[in-house]
Amino acid sequence: MRLAKLDELRQAAKTSVEIRSERERVKLGTQVESRVQKAEANRMKILKASHQKRACAKERTSQSMMRRMARESKYKERVRASINQKRVAAEKKRLGLLEAEKKKARARVQQVRHVANSVSNQREIERSKMRDKLEDKLQRVSFWSLCYYITLICSVS
Repeated sequence: MRLAKLDELRQAAKTSVEIRSERERVKLGTQVESRVQKAEANRMKILKASHQKRACAKERTSQSMMRRMARESKYKERVRASINQKRVAAEKKRLGLLEAEKKKARARVQQVRHVANSVSNQREIERSKMRDKLEDKLQRVSFWSLCYYITLICSVS
């Protein structure tokens, strides 16, 4: 009977250990499952945070590029405006120089015309004087010739 009692006790202890080990296995299984779920949740949070971090970095890069492009565009526009202003100033200067050159040329032409008219008038006056001298000479020569012929005629008669 003692053996039976020991066997019974052993059987009870065995079942008790099996039940306890089953409970612990189930408990550990739920703990493992819980940890797996928490790890999965943490992994998802980390993944989401990583995506957000990348998205923020991408957005910052995009905004930085947009600001840079805007700065470069403004700079290019300022350079174009400066170049245009310089072109306009150079064109005004060139036109001013051309206008001054035209005025000088007109003044030279006027001066040349004035000199030419003066020379022409001077020559006309000289021609007129020469004509008058020539006519005077002709008249004197004619007068003296006439006198000579008259004296010749008178002396011959």
